[in-house]
This record gives sequence, C-alpha cells and structure tokens, in this order.
Amino acid sequence: METQSLNVFILNDDVMIAGKLRRYLKKRFGDKLNISLFFTSRSCLRMINGQVDLVVVDDYLQETAHSGIPGIDMLQKVKQKDPKTQVVILSSDEDVATAVEAMKLGAKDYIRNDRSAWQQILSIIDQTIQQPIRYLLSEFGVNVFMAVFFGTFISMGVITYLALHYWVK
Repeated sequence: METQSLNVFILNDDVMIAGKLRRYLKKRFGDKLNISLFFTSRSCLRMINGQVDLVVVDDYLQETAHSGIPGIDMLQKVKQKDPKTQVVILSSDEDVATAVEAMKLGAKDYIRNDRSAWQQILSIIDQTIQQPIRYLLSEFGVNVFMAVFFGTFISMGVITYLALHYWVK
C-alpha cells in the first residue's frame, strides 16, 4: 500500500542545531516525515522541486565568513521557485516589522527561536499532516484522485439523501 510522507527541509548554518531539530521531529513523527538538512541557501534552493512541503529557515544564514542571507530573502527565493512550498522562519530577533513582512510575502509562520519554537514547528507540521487529503493518503494509502473521488462521492450522497428525505414530499 502506498503512503505519502511530508517532505521537510531544514536550512540552518549551525550543523548541531539542525541535527537536533531533525532528531526532535523524527522522534515525534517517525516515517511521516522525510527530513533533509541543508547548511547553505544554494544547496537548499537547488533541491526545491515542487515536492517539498515545508522549509524551516534560520533567519540569518552565515553563508561565508563575510556575508549572510536573511531568512526573508530565502523565503522569497523559495516562493519564486515553488509557491506551494510552505516556509517557516526561525528568528532570534523579536523584529515585528520583519515578521509582518514575512507573513505578507507568504511565510507560514515567523517563529521566535526560544524554548517554545520547536513545539510551534511540531504544531505546524501536525496541522499540515492532518489536512484531509494528506490524512487519507498517509493513513489509507490512496492516491489523490481516489481521495477526491471518495470525498465527492460521500458529499453527493449526503446531499442526495437530504434532498430526497427533507425537500421532496
């Protein structure tokens, strides 16, 4: 039976933090997540291909010794490449203006990187996994066409039953 996992990219220039976040998510979700780690924006962007569900981006990536890339720039690049990919920015700053700008540009969330940050990421992933079609795919292994077909079939059955039972006399 075919099942579908959520494809998650973690983009962080700190190898230790990225690895810990990966273990934390794997412990909670197991095989429901395919997690890939990236340490540069270039390597991550190269792999964005329409199959990535979520990218968790560190707000400021130290790309070289003298330059870095803000998470907001990475958000824009990911959205240009694949508008459907959700992006969460983790930031150590409490910059409200940047958070508002990120949300306007299509970020799923802008999370302050504190004790509750990883729990918030868990919640976002849990919500994504629980979306109706994704849930059918992961739990029952049906493909998208069959999920839509069954949803439509059940809806039409309920509407027909109500129409015949309550409105037609």
